[in-house]
Amino acid sequence: MKCKVNTKIVSIIVATLGLTAPPALLAQSCCGGGAMKEGCPMGGMDMKSATHDGHVSAPAAGVSQGAMPRAVFMQPVQSVFDSYIAVQSGLAQDSIEGLAKTATDMAKAIRGDSMQMLSPKVAEQAEALAQAKDLQTARTAYKVLSQSLIKYVKSQKLPAGSYYEAYCPMAKASWLQTDKTILNPYMGKGMIHCGVIKG
Repeated sequence: MKCKVNTKIVSIIVATLGLTAPPALLAQSCCGGGAMKEGCPMGGMDMKSATHDGHVSAPAAGVSQGAMPRAVFMQPVQSVFDSYIAVQSGLAQDSIEGLAKTATDMAKAIRGDSMQMLSPKVAEQAEALAQAKDLQTARTAYKVLSQSLIKYVKSQKLPAGSYYEAYCPMAKASWLQTDKTILNPYMGKGMIHCGVIKG
């Protein structure tokens, strides 16, 4: 099954907005990184619930890059979330470069917080992530850390649009993002835009 996109309309939109992306790029299939609003034809997924945001983003390189969120937490919690988003960006690109340092910094920030805004358990989860030597282990540890940070975000009164909870029906796992463009840390580049924003 292929995603049907009217390339003539896409071409007009691209030209009107002055974009440089070729329509062929914008019209790629949903799970290959394209701009599709409805359904993912991958096996085992609910076609109605697995919607995609439809943005085409520039690839991030490594865990040290990626869009950093605006500050909504007190320090050092904000630095923990900034590092978490950097890890998400790296895993979405199938990279664990810089992961050990980034995750270790997260654990140190949590343990060094005199107010103990984040639980020591979260520091342990960050340390487990820092120990990961391959993508599979990193993604498993990231899943556990994500559950704790999602719970923390839900307990806070944050400005709307600060963080979005995304869900991958294939990995059966959630994560946090700073915008609605799905960048799936569990499936990586092969299915980077597959998932749904919850809520």
